[in-house]
Amino acid sequence: MRLQLALLITLATSVQLHSQGSASPGYPPPGRLVDIGGRKLHLLCSGAGSPTVILAAGGGAFSIDWALVQPKVAGTTRVCSYDRAGLGWSDPGPAEETVEETISDLHRLLESAGEKGPFILVGASVSGIFIRAYQHVFPEEVAGLVFANSSHRIGMNVKGKTGLIWDLSEDELRSAFPLPPSATKRPAPTHEGDPFDRLPPDLQKVRLWLDVRLWEKSDPAKAGPESLLSWRMEFLREFREQETAPGQGPPLGSLPVVVLASDSNATDPERKRSQMNGLVLLSSNAVHIVATGSGHEIHLYQPDVVVQALVRCVLAIRNGARLSG
Repeated sequence: MRLQLALLITLATSVQLHSQGSASPGYPPPGRLVDIGGRKLHLLCSGAGSPTVILAAGGGAFSIDWALVQPKVAGTTRVCSYDRAGLGWSDPGPAEETVEETISDLHRLLESAGEKGPFILVGASVSGIFIRAYQHVFPEEVAGLVFANSSHRIGMNVKGKTGLIWDLSEDELRSAFPLPPSATKRPAPTHEGDPFDRLPPDLQKVRLWLDVRLWEKSDPAKAGPESLLSWRMEFLREFREQETAPGQGPPLGSLPVVVLASDSNATDPERKRSQMNGLVLLSSNAVHIVATGSGHEIHLYQPDVVVQALVRCVLAIRNGARLSG
């Protein structure tokens, strides 16, 4: 059971962030701050054409992490990256990193910014559940989905019992909070290590500043189970969606779906392969692309693989062609 990284993700995304906004001095946002109704989210768009590609970073990650991908995709179509509530330059929200707030925020952000759909949604790591949930709630706004090392194997240790969050009950997840004293705040970040040191030096400085700000706001002692409970509910909904009755087609019909996966540092490659195959089976128009030798953040380790996959998806949708075959 792969839980080593999963628990770290859980701790990073479960903490409550306390901030009055994103206007502290430092590096200015590269994009614009869009009012979504009493608070603002950071959105950076470039390029022209349709469909527009929306880039969603993983847990605790930022819009600038797409810096090696976005400019190249912008040569083909319009592309936007953004920061979820409480991350990057975006204001905090009342229920950060829950599925419900995340997809509602993104919907209001794109609407308020005047961005026109339908969109190709790209989800790195845990953002895979966000883009799939968005498609479920706003299907008319989604032209395609791209999963980049998306996983539902997120685990938690609950009073000596370790399990995946969709195997644990709601009561078990709630009982894990408040977090034990051992879940102390990690030391303040002092530099950007692998893979973020692949960003240009000037962006590494910006990212370190964002990391420090996030560290200053975090308080493990005040973490709650809200995001985990939300993820658990979404995972279970997606599992039910995949259990189609005999004779029925794939859950997403012929919606273009690209599944990007790395083949490195997988302690259980068979299980990982099975999970990726499950995503491919969501649609009759899906492709599975392996980024050989890449680490988890494919958009940083092998950005050209991601760029080529996105351009392929854009052109297929424009031309009314299939991705597969």
